[in-house]
Amino acid sequence: MRNRRTALGIGLLLLICGCLRFVFFPLKEPDMGTQALTGQEAEALKERRTETEEELLSGLLFAGEELPWDKASGTFYLPVDMENPAWETGTFLAKDSGVKVYLLDNPLEDDKQEAIRTGKSYRLLAADGESYREYALVFSGLPMLVLDTDTGEEIRYDEIYGSMRFYEADSKTDWVTESVMSAHIRGGSSRLNPKKSYKITLYKKNQTGSGALRENKVSLLGMREDDEWLLYAMYSEDSKVRDKLSLDIWNESGALEIDEQGFYGYHMEYIEVFQNGEYRGIYGLMEPVDYKQLDLTRENEAQPVEYLYKQKDPEVFELKGSWTAQTEEDFEVLNTYLAYLDADDEVFAEEMPKLIDVDNALDVWLYLQAVIGMDNIQRNIFYPAVWEDGQYRIRFMPWDMDYTWGNVHDFDAGNRTRFSEEILTMRIAWKLGDRLIRLNVDNAQEKVKARWKELRQTVYSDEWLTEQIDSYAHQVVDSGAFARDEARWENGGHNDDYESLKELACGRMAFLDEQMEDPLAYLDLEEYVE
Repeated sequence: MRNRRTALGIGLLLLICGCLRFVFFPLKEPDMGTQALTGQEAEALKERRTETEEELLSGLLFAGEELPWDKASGTFYLPVDMENPAWETGTFLAKDSGVKVYLLDNPLEDDKQEAIRTGKSYRLLAADGESYREYALVFSGLPMLVLDTDTGEEIRYDEIYGSMRFYEADSKTDWVTESVMSAHIRGGSSRLNPKKSYKITLYKKNQTGSGALRENKVSLLGMREDDEWLLYAMYSEDSKVRDKLSLDIWNESGALEIDEQGFYGYHMEYIEVFQNGEYRGIYGLMEPVDYKQLDLTRENEAQPVEYLYKQKDPEVFELKGSWTAQTEEDFEVLNTYLAYLDADDEVFAEEMPKLIDVDNALDVWLYLQAVIGMDNIQRNIFYPAVWEDGQYRIRFMPWDMDYTWGNVHDFDAGNRTRFSEEILTMRIAWKLGDRLIRLNVDNAQEKVKARWKELRQTVYSDEWLTEQIDSYAHQVVDSGAFARDEARWENGGHNDDYESLKELACGRMAFLDEQMEDPLAYLDLEEYVE
């Protein structure tokens, strides 16, 4: 009995000691450094095998997830947290049975953030019992999106189905989102540029087994939960920051002043994209502007229905959304607005403020002056028509801000863009805003003057602008994505002189400080004409 008690006591003591060991000295998760071979070990492994040109890897896993790769170059990509100087823990595994992977270069010996910024390529060795082949591994500081079509064909203008995998960079816990998807090319510039913009729609397979597809609404990078997403190619915009700078200015100013329910802006975050095993470069992942974003009443939801118009060109408008049929009645609100816009001064001053949100229109006018939005004068503006106090009221929201901050169209250039020095001291002639100010509708001149001074303390301040440009430049350059995009799209626009962009932005603000002292006189300044 005594021996049994002694044995039980010893066993209990060992159990307690074991538990305490794991509390105070937990097992360390294996890191990628354990897979690094010395030169001698690598040579010994190769001597026992034959080098092959056949694929040994159909996929490479890290933290349980298959990584994006560019098949032609044999390069795998791992998105990591570039703000954290410590390397991620975990090891690489071959997707293929019987194949082992080793590192011929040890990332842990390098400065992580420098390796990410320079896009350093690490040699990866895959080997089975008879053969071996070398691959490459690159660490990125941006999230990544992999699009694979079911047929292996390119995404085109017609809808094509496939799957998507989205990889977050700053975590390795639940860091991959998968979905069935459909995709198509979108945007007018995509018809001209080799790097295409896309719209993707996410689905989940019906769990009843019928094969039907249902909406798969997910939130990506903190943006709204939805099944529809836009991929903006940023081919022509050389800095890769103009569009995001401009839209974030709008999001923090004009978008906040319109409606407590809807959001009259949209968000964009930087990612890198792969399609059918091919690296496609840096993209902007964007929320769409739609009825949901603006909290508009759709057809068949309630009466009266609300409308979302979009100006695509000087004489071309479209009604967004899914409609059973579009009738002349659906364009009545827009046509009334266009008639007032061209009416004589007396009719304009009397009727236009009854139809539109004047403060919102003045915010848009100021915004276009600040960002030098030459491509939004007669296009790239949304016109939501909302039912308010027993009548329709039109609001305004700018969209597609790549031709800003001095960039203008040049269809003879390889990327159809050039920088214009002269536009920096010109005005952007947005007809609605110009007429509101010239006729001083609803005290527009004083409103613009006061609003400019207010915004110069926030999103139009030199400090805010320079901090934002620095932040965007950090994301696109220090992630390594800017250099990869330039290597992939040599004829696209690439210019990383962000100091000049900051000087330009602050210089434009200083110029407008003087001009906004007398908005009426500003209207006599030379306007930009394409």
